[in-house]
Amino acid sequence: MDITRLFLIEDHRMVADVLTSSLAAVPWIRVVGTRATSDPTLRSALTTQQPDVVTVELESLTDIRERIRTWHEAAPTARFVALTASRDRDLAVCAAHAGIDTWIPKESSLEDLLKRVRGARAGHAWYPPELLAALFDRLRRDGATPRRPASTPLDVLSEREREVLVAMVDGDRSDQIAVRLQLSRNTVRTHTRNLFRKLKVHSGLEVVKIARAAGIEPQGEVPLWKGEIP
Repeated sequence: MDITRLFLIEDHRMVADVLTSSLAAVPWIRVVGTRATSDPTLRSALTTQQPDVVTVELESLTDIRERIRTWHEAAPTARFVALTASRDRDLAVCAAHAGIDTWIPKESSLEDLLKRVRGARAGHAWYPPELLAALFDRLRRDGATPRRPASTPLDVLSEREREVLVAMVDGDRSDQIAVRLQLSRNTVRTHTRNLFRKLKVHSGLEVVKIARAAGIEPQGEVPLWKGEIP
């Protein structure tokens, strides 16, 4: 039997416990972990367990895209679904943009929940009909907006390299960047070297000057970056 490994990201402990207990009787599904959205061990648990499907409670998240991206880096083959009591259309649009494939209302029956989880595992997407109009409208508007061509030196950077750059502009050292972005120091050094190579510079000071010229400003009054050179 092909077992679906399910991971629950849920802030309400009782909900997680009840759901885990209910799913224990389902032969083709196994709950391999539960964590709250703020749990500092969440990312490492996803890395260790490598689930097939991850359910996410969205209501407490203020940075859905960033959090989903981070969790997806930890479990790159997982399908992410919302398990939520919300019916907010803007939240649904944000979730879809973040890579949430399926939206499961918390009031769903166990049968419906299993159907959606199985569909997500198979690569299918599903949102409640009452939310689809908002999703389609946003997709049409996004598609009608022409994309501007690359216009700054920073367009050559990956999203993670940009995050490292922002932290450098804020004056963070390599060890502080590692904590801030939940990366190892070696990974931060690799991203920093890539920044130097892509921007054709040889020091952190030059990198920060380019970033400031491109419009990235530090948060608060901080000096130009003085972190160690990798």
